[in-house]
Amino acid sequence: MVGQRSCIEEKMIKKMDALGNCDELDVKAAVMNRVRAIHDQQKTMDGEMANLRDELESFGEPGDSVMQMQKKTIPLPSKFRKRLLSGVSAAILLGMIGFGALQLSGLGGLTEHSSQSTIDIIKPSDGSITLVNSGGRVVVQTVHTNNSKPVATASPAIEKYQTLLATYNEQVLARLNPGEMAAYYVIDTEFTNLVKGLGYGNQLQFAFNPPVYSKYQDFVNELKVAGDFWPELPSILDDGYEFERATFKAASPYGSIDTEYKEVLEQFQKKAKDDKTGQKLFMEKIAVNAIESAEVSYHKGDQRITLSLMQSAFRGYPTQVSILEGQTAEKWSMTGNGKEAVFIAASTEQGAQAWTSQNRLYWYDEASQTIRSLNDGLNNILTREQWQVIANSFIR
Repeated sequence: MVGQRSCIEEKMIKKMDALGNCDELDVKAAVMNRVRAIHDQQKTMDGEMANLRDELESFGEPGDSVMQMQKKTIPLPSKFRKRLLSGVSAAILLGMIGFGALQLSGLGGLTEHSSQSTIDIIKPSDGSITLVNSGGRVVVQTVHTNNSKPVATASPAIEKYQTLLATYNEQVLARLNPGEMAAYYVIDTEFTNLVKGLGYGNQLQFAFNPPVYSKYQDFVNELKVAGDFWPELPSILDDGYEFERATFKAASPYGSIDTEYKEVLEQFQKKAKDDKTGQKLFMEKIAVNAIESAEVSYHKGDQRITLSLMQSAFRGYPTQVSILEGQTAEKWSMTGNGKEAVFIAASTEQGAQAWTSQNRLYWYDEASQTIRSLNDGLNNILTREQWQVIANSFIR
């Protein structure tokens, strides 16, 4: 049930893209030290100093595969896009220090933060919320989906298909290094019949071995190279949580109705027809040219939060965001920058038939013309107050 629920919400989502006390001043040295501290902290918050940590242990060598490895690489169409402080007197310097502290409070997350980056919350009685762009066009709207209950179990055919697909997918992943992607084709009568019988259009499958990054700058550089994904990712949250590690999931390069898909499928079918060894699995490494989602962990001491990130391009029509049974929706207005967002709290329903859901946050990024979303997975460990800090950290 959890898997089904997560899948439903994922589809809905895809429809859319440190400051201390001011001591009593003895003007000269104390003031200048304070100026330097603020300057250094500002540099850190601007992302000029990345949080460096030890690299994760390297991935183990893949095990032996039961299929033969194809060497040739299929070329894919590219879809890339690509203070100085000074003063005349101690009084002026002190005033500038006070201003700098106020500025950093909005970024660094101390006690002053709540008074500087508040969120106005509106909870419509009917739960209907819309977000608009600068031109007044609706880009996100909530839709109630509460007229059905989750199905307890999947059909035997679906379960068999998922088992076979997972088996072949693991065989492909065993031949991929972290960060590599492959297209593959299966010649298996039972698997093919299941694909056709269930009405699935994808005879061509894709596998991606997600890399793990422990350095912030390495990760954001890869996001830019692999698909210009989320260029403003914060390295530190407003309440002091710092970047710890991250990974991403590559998007399928094309769908079953695309010309490229058909061309690659025909190449695999020809290889399978010419094969005399009885091989069931054919694969080719391909380039990663888009990112579907990312997962980022932040930590403060031994405390950790993990967020899933998605984005989709605005295509001229509203992205519909589902509100399921037991969920509530709120419109959040950020007083600091005027941006608006939709926050959907996880379901509070209990029992075996209750939907398993996620806390979700949606907003529109005008600069990139994309709809952004965050969720905390199915564990729902983050409080509403923590989500407000996250909103202030991400929505700039």
